[in-house]
Amino acid sequence: MTCRSPWKHAALAASLVACGVAGSSCTSNNRSGENVGAASSASASPAAPAASVAPSGPPRCAARSPRRFERAAAGGASSAVTLVRAGEHTLAVVADHDERALHVVDTGSMQQVSVTPLEGRPGHVLALEGGLIAVGLRDTSRVVLLEPADEALAKPFEERCAVDVAAEPWAFAEESGSLLVTSGFGGALTVLATADLSVSRVTPLPREPRAVIVANAGGAAFVTHAVGGVVSMIDRKDAAKEPETISLHTGRRVGADGTFDDKTPRAASQGYALARVVGTRSDGTRDALRIFAPHTSVDPGAPAVGMTIGYGGSGQGPRTMAQLVSVVDPGAKRSITNHVASVFNAAFGQDCILPRSAAADEDGLFVACLDIDAVIEMDPWVGDPSLAERRRVALPAGPSSLVLSDEGKRVFVWSEMDRALSRIERESFAVTSVLLWRRSGVARDAKIERGRRLFHTTRDARLGMGRGCASCHPEGREDGLAWTSPDGLRQTPMLAGRVASTGPYGWFGEHATVRDHLNETFTRLGGTGLAKHSEEEYEALLAYVSSLPPPPQMKSKDPELTARGKQVYVAYGCNGCHKDGGTDGKPHDVGSGQKGERRVDFDTPSLLGVRGTAPYYHDGRYSTLDEMLSAKDQRMFPGTLSGADKKALLAYLETL
Repeated sequence: MTCRSPWKHAALAASLVACGVAGSSCTSNNRSGENVGAASSASASPAAPAASVAPSGPPRCAARSPRRFERAAAGGASSAVTLVRAGEHTLAVVADHDERALHVVDTGSMQQVSVTPLEGRPGHVLALEGGLIAVGLRDTSRVVLLEPADEALAKPFEERCAVDVAAEPWAFAEESGSLLVTSGFGGALTVLATADLSVSRVTPLPREPRAVIVANAGGAAFVTHAVGGVVSMIDRKDAAKEPETISLHTGRRVGADGTFDDKTPRAASQGYALARVVGTRSDGTRDALRIFAPHTSVDPGAPAVGMTIGYGGSGQGPRTMAQLVSVVDPGAKRSITNHVASVFNAAFGQDCILPRSAAADEDGLFVACLDIDAVIEMDPWVGDPSLAERRRVALPAGPSSLVLSDEGKRVFVWSEMDRALSRIERESFAVTSVLLWRRSGVARDAKIERGRRLFHTTRDARLGMGRGCASCHPEGREDGLAWTSPDGLRQTPMLAGRVASTGPYGWFGEHATVRDHLNETFTRLGGTGLAKHSEEEYEALLAYVSSLPPPPQMKSKDPELTARGKQVYVAYGCNGCHKDGGTDGKPHDVGSGQKGERRVDFDTPSLLGVRGTAPYYHDGRYSTLDEMLSAKDQRMFPGTLSGADKKALLAYLETL
């Protein structure tokens, strides 16, 4: 691997002078929605007086200059990296979430040529047909369209227009003048017109949507989800039609006696990526033949078992977590992957169980694996491509996004932890990497960066056997599963924004400190635990987990109803244990205990981000907040909530 300093490039130096090395924004700040292009006069219609003809101009988001690049990336899915061709140069545009910036790198010399500081933390980036770059700012819930300021893309990009969308815009797809945007915590697919970013459609989706890809002659959008183990199929022609759900759950869980539970399939999680192979269909049209959905196959334990030695499975037999790439037939709208042979692999196999990005063509499928710092090439024509690995290449830490060049000769990968862009030569698998710009004058906590690596590794036997913290807590949130454990079924709690000053810890509140709780968790995951001399690792992991921000707050859809819901929240005593959505740090018996449990009083959980943490109660017995608030087997309310009060309370809880 060759790393070259990006500071040696003169164009980058010029860009930094223009931007200000300290990282001040260079982009324009147009947020008013006015026409940013100069209006051009229109000739009068022969059928009407000239005075009656309104002047016309370019669309609000139109580029101000002639098109300065061509899209140079293969595939229809976005990532944090896209490729463009400007003149004789192919350039990589990289969205850097940590530094709130957009980088441009010459893929031939592998040297950085410019940087554009942004006003938020970008997720995915996509080069549009009209010559603009779409960027989703996750923390501010905005989609921004940027234009290169020069032909060489050596200057900071300029903002042309922006629009607010549902919370946490994640991924993009472009089709026939429309920009499709998934919103993670917002749970929606928004369709925008690329000409002016006007909203034509918003489709509610299951929890935590991630990648989106278009198929079936543009008539269908397929969306994967970080939790839930499904791919959603949205009919783009019929807005009234509800999204269809394609289940990725397959295989068999292990029952109480060690035999298979044939009634309950293994779950699926970590659905961050989609890729497709385009070819000629039986009707002669050229379209997507296969859509690939890399994820993780999970055995959280058969519900009838209840108690197990650790979290999930049975403690013996097929492993609890294993890699899996489901193949979706876009025409039939179903998964054709119906087995999980990979769970029988060796117990310590180097599986890719944190897949984060994928790209494919007729010759191969590439998957970026965040947990093992590698990209794996697979055969795209088998039932489960993860069983047909061809080769893998080690990369700088944290490969989370990749893109395949349109001629199919190179793969480019963004490694977020080491902050490196890597070029992989497809024929030889030779790797060249370059470290990218960082803002100067910004204090960085080395403990947090070290903790981030520990949180995402699945190869540290001290933390778990073949799984890590991020396996159950993607983005520091939760996997939406209820696991068997020594105490019975336990749902995964959210960590992001809920750790600092929320002790005691554990569902029974038996651990005064996070450190004590972590030791028990590592043991239940099959790990040896961090010894007393591992003080630095403890501090690093705790620092990272404590630094995780809660999901972005949802805006109220009905402020009056939400205000009424807050009154209900206080009137029914919710604020006593959950002041402002937090926790009083005390155990309470609210009637949730099950027969056989060793205690009936449970620690009060934080409610921050509660709308996105289903299922509910300690054992995950309720799949929705509405179901939980309607239940009779609890003592949280002095009586039954009326329909009007419940509706108002739900509206308020949505905003916490």
